Amino acid sequence: SSGINAEYGQLESYLHHELRLLRCPEKGPSLTRLQVFREVFEYLINDFKTYQNLLAAIKQEYELVLRDQEEKLKELDPLRAKLDKLMEANDKRMQDIRLVESAEIAQLKKEKQELIEELDLSKEERYSLKQQIERLQEEVEKQYQLYRNEADARKMLVSDIIELKYRVDAPAMKSESGPEKDDTTLIKFKLNKTKEDLAKLQDKLNEVLADYGDVVPRREYERLEAQHNANNESLDRYKTDYDTLIKEHQVLLEQHKVMSSERDEYSHELGLMKRSATPRPEWDQVIPYIDGGESAWKEISAGKSSNQLVGVLVGSLIGKDNPGPVEEFFEGEGTEPPIPKYLRWTGKVRNRNLSRADTAQIIQDIWNQKIVSDTEKEHGTDLADFLHSYLQQKYQEDLLVVEWGYNIHHACGQYRTEPHIGLFYETLTGDADDSVYTVLCAQHEQLLSHLYKASLKYDSEGTLLVKHLSSLLQAFYPLKEAGQIEELVATLADAEKINVKSLFGTDRDGSISNFLKKLYSQFYDERGLFVKELHNALVSIAGSDKKEYQIQDLCKAFEITDPKKNSKDVNKLLAKVFNLNLDQLSTVGPVDKELLLQRLKSSGLVRSGPKGI
Repeated sequence: SSGINAEYGQLESYLHHELRLLRCPEKGPSLTRLQVFREVFEYLINDFKTYQNLLAAIKQEYELVLRDQEEKLKELDPLRAKLDKLMEANDKRMQDIRLVESAEIAQLKKEKQELIEELDLSKEERYSLKQQIERLQEEVEKQYQLYRNEADARKMLVSDIIELKYRVDAPAMKSESGPEKDDTTLIKFKLNKTKEDLAKLQDKLNEVLADYGDVVPRREYERLEAQHNANNESLDRYKTDYDTLIKEHQVLLEQHKVMSSERDEYSHELGLMKRSATPRPEWDQVIPYIDGGESAWKEISAGKSSNQLVGVLVGSLIGKDNPGPVEEFFEGEGTEPPIPKYLRWTGKVRNRNLSRADTAQIIQDIWNQKIVSDTEKEHGTDLADFLHSYLQQKYQEDLLVVEWGYNIHHACGQYRTEPHIGLFYETLTGDADDSVYTVLCAQHEQLLSHLYKASLKYDSEGTLLVKHLSSLLQAFYPLKEAGQIEELVATLADAEKINVKSLFGTDRDGSISNFLKKLYSQFYDERGLFVKELHNALVSIAGSDKKEYQIQDLCKAFEITDPKKNSKDVNKLLAKVFNLNLDQLSTVGPVDKELLLQRLKSSGLVRSGPKGI
C-alpha cells in the first residue's frame, strides 16, 4: 500500500507540474488540460494491472463520446458562421434604417417648425386684414348714411319745388276753368290713371331698392379699392421694415451680450474696489436680535444693499417687517403667462393693508382647503394655481380675485419673517415645495397629541410643567441632540407651567410661539445638514468631478446616510422632488448637481433613522 501511495503522489505531482508548465486554466473546458489528464489516466491504467481492462474500456467509451461531439461541432461550424454573417447583416441593416429614420424625423421636425411659423404669419396677416375690413366697413356705413341723408334731402327739395310750382299755377288754372268746364268723369278718369302710374312707380321703386339696396356707388368702390391697394403696399413695406428690424435686433442682442459681460467684469472690479476701499459692516452681529435667527436674517438680507438693510433693521425696531410708505394701490404686473394667474392684471389694484393676524388666518384657510383638494386628486396642485382657483370660487368676480391675490402676495412678502407666513410665501413663489408644510404640519400635530396625552398622565388636562418637557421631547425626537432639546426648552424658561395648545397656535397679532419658531429653525438646519451629507455620499459614490448624477446614485446615497429609510419612501420623495409619477423614475436621465441639491434643499426632506456607518 505504501508503494501505491508513492505512485499516486508521483502522478499527482506530475499532473500539477504539467498544468503549471502548459499554463492551463484552472476552470472551464480546455483541450490542453484534457490532454494532460489523458496522459495521467494512461499511466494510471498501466500501473493498475488488475483493473487495466475496465479502465481501458472506460477510457475508450469517453474517447468515442468526445470524438462524436467534436464531429457534431465541426458540422455546426458552417451554420455558426452563417448565423454570424446574418446577425452582422441584420445589425448593419438596422443601423441604416435608424439613420434614415433619424434623418426623416429631423426633416419632419424642421417642416413642422416651418409650418408653425407660416401659420403664425398667416394668423397675423388674417388679423391685420380683418381689422382693415372692419375699419373699411365702418367707413362704408358712414358714407352710406351720408348718401341716404343726401337722397332724403333731395326728395324733400323736389317736393318743396313741386308744391311751390303748384301754388304758382293754381290761380291760373282756376281762372281758366269755370263751372261749365268741370267734368267729374274726366277728373275721376285722370285720378284713376294717376293712381295706376303711382302704383307702377312704387313697384319699380321697391324693385330697385331690393336689387340695389346693398350696392356701393362705383366712385366709393374705386376709392376703397385704391385705399386697399395702398394698404397692401404699406403692409409689404412694413414686412420689409420688420425683417430689417429683426436683423438689427439680433445684432443688438449680440452687442448686449458683449456689453453685459463687460458690465459684469466692471461690476466685479467695482465690488473689489468697494470692499478694499471701505470697511463692510459686521451684519452677523444683528442675528441675535432678529426673530427667527440666522435663517430668517439670510432671507431678509438676501440681495439687499447696506441702506436697505438699515431700513430692515429700523422696521424691526418699530414693529414692521417692511418699513416704507404705504401705497394706496398696486400696479398690475401684466397678463403674460410667466406671471402667476392670481397676479395677471393691467391697471391699478386696491391695497387692503392686511394685518399680520389677517394674513395668518387667510393662509391657514388656504392650506386647509388645499389639503382637502389634494386628497381628492391623484396629483397635488401647485399652490399658485390653487390660490387662483380658491379666490375664484370664493369671490367669483375677476376684480375681487385679482385684488385679494395681490394683497395676499404683498402681505406674505411683508410678514415673511414669521416662519409660517414665510413658508407659505416661499411655496407660493416656487422657492419651496408644499411637502415642507405637509411634513411640518404632520410633525406638529403628532407632537401636540404626544404632549396632550402626557398632560393627562403627569399634570392636569392640557397643561404641562416645563420640567417634564425635556424628557417628553427627547422621547418624541430620538434623533435630536441634547443641545437641540435644551434650545426648545429654553424658549419656555420664563414659565413653570404651559398650555400645550398655545405652543402650536397663533396670538392676536398672527405670530407663532418662540417654541414653534425654534422647531421651524431646527427643521431647516437639519434638512440642510442632511442634504450636505447626501452630497458627500454622492461625491464618494460618483466622484467629485461629476456635474451630473444618476437617480440610482442618489438612492445609494440614501442607503448610506439614512439606511432606515426604505426604498418606497425614497421613490416617493424623488417623485415629489422631480414632479413625476413613480413609474417615470426609471426613465429619468442624469440630473444636474446644482439643480438636484437645490430641489432637495426646498423639499420636505427628513431623516427616518440614525446616520449610517
